[in-house]
Amino acid sequence: MKTATRTLPSDQVLGYAELKNDLLFHRIPCSKRRYYVERPLSIGREKALEYKARYGTDVGAICRDRGIRVSLNERQGTVGQIRFRAQIELSSQERVITLYKSSMEELRQCAGVLLPGRSFSLQEVTDIHLAHELFHDLEFTELGYTNKRLDDISSLSLGPLRIRASVAKTSEIAAHAFSCYLLGLPCLPNLLDYAYMIHSGTLTAAGFWQEMERCSEALENG
Repeated sequence: MKTATRTLPSDQVLGYAELKNDLLFHRIPCSKRRYYVERPLSIGREKALEYKARYGTDVGAICRDRGIRVSLNERQGTVGQIRFRAQIELSSQERVITLYKSSMEELRQCAGVLLPGRSFSLQEVTDIHLAHELFHDLEFTELGYTNKRLDDISSLSLGPLRIRASVAKTSEIAAHAFSCYLLGLPCLPNLLDYAYMIHSGTLTAAGFWQEMERCSEALENG
C-alpha cells in the first residue's frame, strides 16, 4: 500500500539508476555523473518531441516511414539465462525490430506493482519497446550513438598510458527518454523493469525505494 502514496522517481533518478548498471560506472568521476544522466535525457527528449509533432504517438507509422520491419514473435526471447523483450538488427541492407509477445504480456501484468491504478494494454507495452528500439535505429542512421557523442572517460591506466572509453548506458538512458516523451508516459519506462523484478521476487518493493533514495542522494551530492 505504501507505493500508492509515493511520488514516482524523476527522470534523473531513473536515469541514474540505469547509469549505475554501466560496466565503467566506477570509473566515472562523481562530478560528471549528472552530465551522463542529463545529456542523454535531453537528447532522447528532444528527438521524441520532434517526432511527436509529426506523428503523434503512432510509433508504428514512424517505423513504416523509416523502412523498419517490425516482427512480433510469439515466443519468449531467451539466450541462456538472458531474456529479451525486444531487439533490433541493423545493417545497410535491412533493419528489423523483433518484439517478444509473451515477455511483453508478463511486463503488462506486473506494471501495477509500482504504478497502482495505471494499467497498460499489451499494445502500449509493445509500443514502449518499439519506441526504445526505434531510437537505436535513429542513432544508427542519423544521430550517432549517444555514448559516442558524449565525453569519454579514463577506463584504464597503465603507467603513463591512459585508455579511454565511452559510457555505453547513456545510449539506453536516451532511448528510455525517447520512449517516455514520444508516448507520454508517466515516467521513464525502465520503471517497468523494476516492477517486473518485484513481481518475480528478485527485488522487494522496499529495496526498490531504498535504491531510488540512494540514487537521488548521489545525484544531489554529485
